[in-house]
Amino acid sequence: MDIMKFPLQTSRAAQAALVAFFFLTTATLPAAGWSEFGHEETTDETVGPEIREPFFEFMIRMAEKDSVGLWSGEELRAQAAASGRESRFPLEEVVSLARAHPRDEPNSRLAGKYLGTTVRAVWTLVLNGNQDYPMPYSILGYHPGSLRIGGVLVLSELGPMDLVITYEEDGERVRQLMTEVRVFPLEQGHVVLDADGFLDALLGASLDDAWTLGFVIGREEGKLIGLGVSLGRKGRHIFGEFDFFEDKVLVHGRPPMSALSRASRRWLNVESGNLPEPWIEN
Repeated sequence: MDIMKFPLQTSRAAQAALVAFFFLTTATLPAAGWSEFGHEETTDETVGPEIREPFFEFMIRMAEKDSVGLWSGEELRAQAAASGRESRFPLEEVVSLARAHPRDEPNSRLAGKYLGTTVRAVWTLVLNGNQDYPMPYSILGYHPGSLRIGGVLVLSELGPMDLVITYEEDGERVRQLMTEVRVFPLEQGHVVLDADGFLDALLGASLDDAWTLGFVIGREEGKLIGLGVSLGRKGRHIFGEFDFFEDKVLVHGRPPMSALSRASRRWLNVESGNLPEPWIEN
């Protein structure tokens, strides 16, 4: 297996990959930029890196290059520091990150594990035990809850693939091509948004605890987009769109993203038997 150890030079900081719990879920409130990650104003900035968060940049570029390796927490922290950009990811808690190609033969159980696509790679993120953090974004001056993360997260990487999604907009049926789509089912561990009790009571059904099923990245007319795909306590389908350039969660509800979320649930569903039982935190 071609193992590429992480170099510490800034020039190689973008050579890496995946997506991990950078966003979870959003809900819609009328006339407000609300998501379960909080309320953020869009800036007018038009220049800068395509992916502002250095940890996500590292992971996504590695997936795009189909590179494999094992990186220590020290190496990842050095990479983030070399980028010159602040990271909101709890890098101090990272023990290691690995991306590996499946070792199984083509005719093994992995061949038909996810219908219509293949397991390109397997990711393992090891942290210093289970984590519980306030959400890094706020709403009305409050954190909308806490983010609980399992100490070991294992995700399959499906794709890349092109998906044709369909949705209605302004009364018309629209077909749109999403390219370089990669789906990351969370197969081991947990990422859970526990909504704050005060805001939960204040906002009611607009805010919900969320159990993460997985993540999706792809390109919409060339622009990199990301989704977190989740379930609410009562099985409500929840998704959140993430803007890598702005480093923030966007308002929930864009028809193309809703359609991509629905399409991804072909693989991101508990009924398949590939994902952990929801709401059991191990």
